[in-house]
Amino acid sequence: MSDILSVQNLTKQFNLEAGFFSKNKNTVYAVNDVSFSLPKSSSYGIVGESGCGKTTTARMLIQMYKQTSGNILFNGKDVQNFSKKELKLYREKVKYIFQDPARSLNPRMTVYKILTNALKYSSKWNGKKDALERASKIIQEVGLSTEDLNRRPQEFSGGQRQRISIARGLIMDPEVLICDEVVSALDVSIQGQIINLLKTLKDTRGLSYIFITHDLKVACYFCDTIGVMYRGILVEEGPAKLMYKEAKHPYTQLLFKGASGELNNSNLEVKTTLKQEKCCPFAHRCQKATDKCKCEIPPFTETEQNHKVRCWLYS
Repeated sequence: MSDILSVQNLTKQFNLEAGFFSKNKNTVYAVNDVSFSLPKSSSYGIVGESGCGKTTTARMLIQMYKQTSGNILFNGKDVQNFSKKELKLYREKVKYIFQDPARSLNPRMTVYKILTNALKYSSKWNGKKDALERASKIIQEVGLSTEDLNRRPQEFSGGQRQRISIARGLIMDPEVLICDEVVSALDVSIQGQIINLLKTLKDTRGLSYIFITHDLKVACYFCDTIGVMYRGILVEEGPAKLMYKEAKHPYTQLLFKGASGELNNSNLEVKTTLKQEKCCPFAHRCQKATDKCKCEIPPFTETEQNHKVRCWLYS
Protein backbone atom coordinates (compact mmCIF):
# COMPACT_ATOMS: atom_id res chain seq x y z
CA MET A 1 0.00 0.00 0.00
CA SER A 2 1.50 3.34 -1.05
CA ASP A 3 1.83 6.26 1.37
CA ILE A 4 -0.34 9.30 0.82
CA LEU A 5 1.59 11.29 3.45
CA SER A 6 5.14 10.79 4.62
CA VAL A 7 6.86 12.83 7.32
CA GLN A 8 10.66 12.79 7.41
CA ASN A 9 12.74 14.15 10.30
CA LEU A 10 10.31 16.96 11.06
CA THR A 11 11.36 19.61 13.58
CA LYS A 12 9.79 22.85 14.76
CA GLN A 13 11.32 25.51 16.95
CA PHE A 14 9.52 28.62 18.17
CA ASN A 15 11.53 31.71 19.06
CA LEU A 16 10.10 33.55 22.06
CA GLU A 17 11.47 36.99 21.21
CA ALA A 18 8.46 39.21 21.93
CA GLY A 19 6.87 40.70 25.02
CA PHE A 20 7.66 39.09 28.35
CA PHE A 21 10.23 36.73 26.84
CA SER A 22 12.15 39.31 24.79
CA LYS A 23 15.09 39.56 27.20
CA ASN A 24 15.55 35.80 27.47
CA LYS A 25 15.39 34.98 23.75
CA ASN A 26 14.30 31.47 24.58
CA THR A 27 13.61 28.82 21.98
CA VAL A 28 10.89 26.21 22.40
CA TYR A 29 11.83 22.88 20.78
CA ALA A 30 8.26 21.81 20.08
CA VAL A 31 8.83 18.95 17.61
CA ASN A 32 12.11 17.07 17.34
CA ASP A 33 13.05 14.74 14.46
CA VAL A 34 9.61 13.14 13.95
CA SER A 35 9.13 10.65 11.11
CA PHE A 36 6.09 8.54 10.18
CA SER A 37 4.04 7.45 7.18
CA LEU A 38 0.32 7.38 6.42
CA PRO A 39 -0.70 4.69 3.89
CA LYS A 40 -3.74 5.43 1.73
CA SER A 41 -7.12 4.64 3.35
CA SER A 42 -5.55 4.14 6.78
CA SER A 43 -5.53 6.07 10.05
CA TYR A 44 -2.47 7.13 12.04
CA GLY A 45 -2.99 8.20 15.64
CA ILE A 46 -0.64 10.63 17.38
CA VAL A 47 -1.04 10.20 21.13
CA GLY A 48 0.45 11.95 24.13
CA GLU A 49 -0.10 14.33 27.02
CA SER A 50 -0.92 18.01 26.58
CA GLY A 51 2.11 19.93 25.31
CA CYS A 52 3.89 16.96 23.72
CA GLY A 53 3.84 18.44 20.19
CA LYS A 54 0.84 16.63 18.66
CA THR A 55 -1.01 19.70 17.45
CA THR A 56 2.17 21.45 16.28
CA THR A 57 2.95 18.40 14.15
CA ALA A 58 -0.58 18.36 12.73
CA ARG A 59 -0.49 22.06 11.87
CA MET A 60 2.80 21.67 10.05
CA LEU A 61 1.15 19.04 7.85
CA ILE A 62 -1.16 21.70 6.39
CA GLN A 63 1.60 24.33 6.56
CA MET A 64 -0.23 26.45 9.12
CA TYR A 65 3.23 26.35 10.70
CA LYS A 66 6.33 26.07 8.52
CA GLN A 67 8.72 23.40 9.72
CA THR A 68 12.19 24.39 10.93
CA SER A 69 13.60 21.38 9.11
CA GLY A 70 12.47 18.08 7.66
CA ASN A 71 10.16 17.10 4.83
CA ILE A 72 6.45 16.46 4.32
CA LEU A 73 5.67 14.39 1.23
CA PHE A 74 2.18 14.21 -0.28
CA ASN A 75 1.90 11.39 -2.82
CA GLY A 76 5.70 11.47 -3.04
CA LYS A 77 5.98 15.25 -3.64
CA ASP A 78 7.64 17.59 -1.15
CA VAL A 79 5.05 20.08 0.15
CA GLN A 80 7.78 22.62 0.93
CA ASN A 81 8.52 22.97 -2.80
CA PHE A 82 4.89 23.62 -3.77
CA SER A 83 3.99 26.86 -5.54
CA LYS A 84 1.13 28.96 -4.11
CA LYS A 85 -1.27 27.29 -6.53
CA GLU A 86 -0.02 23.79 -5.68
CA LEU A 87 -0.22 24.55 -1.94
CA LYS A 88 -3.80 25.74 -2.37
CA LEU A 89 -4.72 22.49 -4.15
CA TYR A 90 -2.88 20.49 -1.48
CA ARG A 91 -4.97 22.17 1.24
CA GLU A 92 -8.09 21.10 -0.62
CA LYS A 93 -6.89 17.51 -0.46
CA VAL A 94 -5.74 17.63 3.17
CA LYS A 95 -8.34 19.18 5.49
CA TYR A 96 -8.04 20.06 9.17
CA ILE A 97 -10.86 19.57 11.70
CA PHE A 98 -10.39 21.57 14.88
CA GLN A 99 -10.97 20.51 18.47
CA ASP A 100 -13.61 23.05 19.44
CA PRO A 101 -16.38 23.57 16.86
CA ALA A 102 -17.93 26.33 18.99
CA ARG A 103 -14.85 28.46 18.29
CA SER A 104 -14.06 27.32 14.75
CA LEU A 105 -17.59 27.85 13.35
CA ASN A 106 -18.58 31.45 12.65
CA PRO A 107 -21.74 32.12 14.74
CA ARG A 108 -22.91 34.80 12.28
CA MET A 109 -23.02 32.41 9.33
CA THR A 110 -25.67 29.86 8.45
CA VAL A 111 -24.52 26.27 8.12
CA TYR A 112 -24.82 26.60 4.33
CA LYS A 113 -22.43 29.56 4.28
CA ILE A 114 -20.02 27.80 6.65
CA LEU A 115 -19.88 24.80 4.32
CA THR A 116 -19.58 26.75 1.05
CA ASN A 117 -17.62 29.87 2.01
CA ALA A 118 -14.20 28.41 1.18
CA LEU A 119 -15.66 26.44 -1.73
CA LYS A 120 -16.17 29.70 -3.66
CA TYR A 121 -12.42 30.24 -3.88
CA SER A 122 -11.45 26.64 -4.61
CA SER A 123 -10.95 24.56 -7.73
CA LYS A 124 -14.20 22.74 -6.85
CA TRP A 125 -16.45 25.77 -7.38
CA ASN A 126 -19.03 25.11 -10.10
CA GLY A 127 -21.66 27.70 -9.27
CA LYS A 128 -24.35 28.19 -6.63
CA LYS A 129 -26.56 25.33 -7.80
CA ASP A 130 -23.73 22.80 -7.51
CA ALA A 131 -22.71 24.28 -4.13
CA LEU A 132 -26.24 23.80 -2.78
CA GLU A 133 -26.31 20.22 -4.06
CA ARG A 134 -22.92 19.52 -2.46
CA ALA A 135 -23.96 21.07 0.85
CA SER A 136 -27.27 19.19 0.90
CA LYS A 137 -25.55 15.88 0.19
CA ILE A 138 -22.74 16.42 2.70
CA ILE A 139 -24.99 17.57 5.56
CA GLN A 140 -27.07 14.40 5.21
CA GLU A 141 -23.93 12.27 4.95
CA VAL A 142 -22.86 13.45 8.41
CA GLY A 143 -26.26 12.70 9.93
CA LEU A 144 -28.02 16.08 9.80
CA SER A 145 -30.82 17.30 7.49
CA THR A 146 -31.04 19.77 4.62
CA GLU A 147 -33.26 21.99 6.80
CA ASP A 148 -30.25 22.49 9.07
CA LEU A 149 -28.45 24.42 6.30
CA ASN A 150 -30.43 27.55 7.19
CA ARG A 151 -29.69 27.39 10.91
CA ARG A 152 -26.70 28.84 12.80
CA PRO A 153 -24.09 26.97 14.90
CA GLN A 154 -25.42 28.13 18.28
CA GLU A 155 -28.68 26.30 17.58
CA PHE A 156 -26.90 22.93 17.66
CA SER A 157 -25.44 20.70 20.36
CA GLY A 158 -21.70 20.08 20.63
CA GLY A 159 -21.91 16.79 18.76
CA GLN A 160 -23.98 18.33 15.99
CA ARG A 161 -21.53 21.22 15.65
CA GLN A 162 -18.71 18.72 15.26
CA ARG A 163 -20.70 17.03 12.48
CA ILE A 164 -20.92 20.43 10.77
CA SER A 165 -17.13 20.81 11.10
CA ILE A 166 -16.65 17.40 9.52
CA ALA A 167 -19.06 18.32 6.71
CA ARG A 168 -17.07 21.51 6.06
CA GLY A 169 -13.93 19.41 5.76
CA LEU A 170 -15.61 16.96 3.36
CA ILE A 171 -17.17 19.40 0.91
CA MET A 172 -14.03 19.61 -1.26
CA ASP A 173 -13.71 15.82 -1.47
CA PRO A 174 -10.39 15.59 0.42
CA GLU A 175 -8.12 12.57 0.56
CA VAL A 176 -6.86 13.17 4.11
CA LEU A 177 -8.62 14.46 7.22
CA ILE A 178 -6.52 15.70 10.12
CA CYS A 179 -8.67 15.36 13.24
CA ASP A 180 -7.28 17.35 16.17
CA GLU A 181 -8.90 16.14 19.42
CA VAL A 182 -12.28 16.12 17.66
CA VAL A 183 -14.08 14.19 20.40
CA SER A 184 -12.28 15.36 23.54
CA ALA A 185 -14.88 18.05 24.38
CA LEU A 186 -17.87 15.73 23.86
CA ASP A 187 -19.79 13.41 26.18
CA VAL A 188 -18.72 9.76 26.01
CA SER A 189 -21.91 8.63 24.25
CA ILE A 190 -21.53 11.38 21.63
CA GLN A 191 -17.83 10.54 21.21
CA GLY A 192 -18.81 7.06 20.07
CA GLN A 193 -21.24 8.45 17.50
CA ILE A 194 -18.63 10.81 16.01
CA ILE A 195 -15.96 8.08 15.92
CA ASN A 196 -18.36 5.71 14.17
CA LEU A 197 -19.24 8.45 11.67
CA LEU A 198 -15.53 8.92 10.89
CA LYS A 199 -15.16 5.15 10.46
CA THR A 200 -18.10 5.06 8.04
CA LEU A 201 -16.65 7.96 6.04
CA LYS A 202 -13.33 6.17 5.88
CA ASP A 203 -15.01 3.13 4.34
CA THR A 204 -17.34 4.96 1.95
CA ARG A 205 -14.90 7.62 0.79
CA GLY A 206 -11.56 5.82 1.16
CA LEU A 207 -10.33 8.60 3.44
CA SER A 208 -7.01 8.61 5.27
CA TYR A 209 -6.77 10.10 8.75
CA ILE A 210 -4.22 11.72 11.00
CA PHE A 211 -5.95 11.39 14.37
CA ILE A 212 -4.64 13.55 17.22
CA THR A 213 -5.78 12.53 20.72
CA HIS A 214 -4.71 12.15 24.32
CA ASP A 215 -7.18 9.26 24.76
CA LEU A 216 -5.48 5.92 24.17
CA LYS A 217 -8.73 3.97 24.26
CA VAL A 218 -10.19 6.04 21.42
CA ALA A 219 -6.94 5.78 19.46
CA CYS A 220 -6.77 1.99 19.82
CA TYR A 221 -10.37 1.66 18.64
CA PHE A 222 -10.18 4.04 15.69
CA CYS A 223 -6.61 3.96 14.37
CA ASP A 224 -4.58 1.41 12.43
CA THR A 225 -1.24 2.62 13.78
CA ILE A 226 -0.38 4.66 16.87
CA GLY A 227 2.61 6.94 17.37
CA VAL A 228 3.28 8.02 20.96
CA MET A 229 4.92 11.43 21.47
CA TYR A 230 6.65 12.87 24.49
CA ARG A 231 8.30 16.32 24.62
CA GLY A 232 8.26 16.60 20.84
CA ILE A 233 9.82 13.18 20.21
CA LEU A 234 8.16 10.05 18.86
CA VAL A 235 9.01 7.40 21.48
CA GLU A 236 6.97 4.43 20.22
CA GLU A 237 5.00 3.36 17.15
CA GLY A 238 3.03 0.20 16.57
CA PRO A 239 -0.22 -1.44 15.45
CA ALA A 240 -3.14 0.06 17.39
CA LYS A 241 -4.90 -3.26 18.00
CA LEU A 242 -1.81 -4.70 19.72
CA MET A 243 -0.36 -1.64 21.44
CA TYR A 244 -2.36 -2.00 24.68
CA LYS A 245 -0.80 -5.39 25.42
CA GLU A 246 2.57 -4.98 23.67
CA ALA A 247 3.55 -1.43 24.69
CA LYS A 248 7.28 -1.36 25.38
CA HIS A 249 8.28 2.19 26.20
CA PRO A 250 7.87 3.04 29.92
CA TYR A 251 5.97 6.20 28.94
CA THR A 252 3.48 4.30 26.76
CA GLN A 253 2.97 1.79 29.57
CA LEU A 254 2.33 4.70 31.95
CA LEU A 255 -0.30 6.14 29.58
CA PHE A 256 -2.12 2.81 29.37
CA LYS A 257 -2.13 2.50 33.15
CA GLY A 258 -3.63 5.96 33.34
CA ALA A 259 -6.25 5.10 30.70
CA SER A 260 -7.25 1.95 32.60
CA GLY A 261 -7.62 3.82 35.89
CA GLU A 262 -4.59 2.26 37.57
CA LEU A 263 -3.05 5.72 37.95
CA ASN A 264 -4.80 9.00 38.54
CA ASN A 265 -1.93 11.39 37.76
CA SER A 266 -0.51 10.08 34.48
CA ASN A 267 -2.12 12.73 32.27
CA LEU A 268 0.00 15.64 33.42
CA GLU A 269 0.94 18.56 31.24
CA VAL A 270 4.34 18.06 29.64
CA LYS A 271 6.98 20.60 30.63
CA THR A 272 7.92 22.96 27.80
CA THR A 273 11.24 22.03 26.17
CA LEU A 274 13.48 25.11 26.19
CA LYS A 275 16.65 23.15 25.48
CA GLN A 276 17.35 20.72 22.68
CA GLU A 277 17.03 17.17 23.95
CA LYS A 278 20.36 15.37 24.34
CA CYS A 279 19.05 12.40 26.27
CA CYS A 280 15.92 10.26 26.50
CA PRO A 281 13.11 12.82 26.94
CA PHE A 282 11.38 10.59 29.51
CA ALA A 283 14.48 9.84 31.60
CA HIS A 284 13.58 12.38 34.32
CA ARG A 285 10.28 10.53 35.00
CA CYS A 286 11.36 6.95 34.28
CA GLN A 287 11.98 4.52 37.13
CA LYS A 288 14.04 2.32 34.80
CA ALA A 289 16.38 5.12 33.64
CA THR A 290 20.12 4.46 33.66
CA ASP A 291 23.05 6.86 33.33
CA LYS A 292 23.04 6.21 29.58
CA CYS A 293 19.40 7.28 29.34
CA LYS A 294 20.33 10.62 30.91
CA CYS A 295 23.08 11.48 28.46
CA GLU A 296 22.14 9.94 25.07
CA ILE A 297 19.01 9.89 22.92
CA PRO A 298 18.21 6.27 22.02
CA PRO A 299 17.63 5.40 18.34
CA PHE A 300 14.15 4.57 17.02
CA THR A 301 14.59 0.79 16.88
CA GLU A 302 12.27 -1.75 15.23
CA THR A 303 11.80 -4.49 17.83
CA GLU A 304 9.17 -6.41 15.87
CA GLN A 305 7.54 -6.01 12.49
CA ASN A 306 5.88 -2.58 12.31
CA HIS A 307 6.72 -1.88 15.97
CA LYS A 308 9.38 0.69 16.86
CA VAL A 309 10.51 2.03 20.22
CA ARG A 310 12.98 4.72 21.30
CA CYS A 311 14.36 3.23 24.49
CA TRP A 312 17.80 1.96 25.57
CA LEU A 313 16.10 -1.11 27.09
CA TYR A 314 15.51 -2.34 23.53
CA SER A 315 18.53 -0.95 21.68
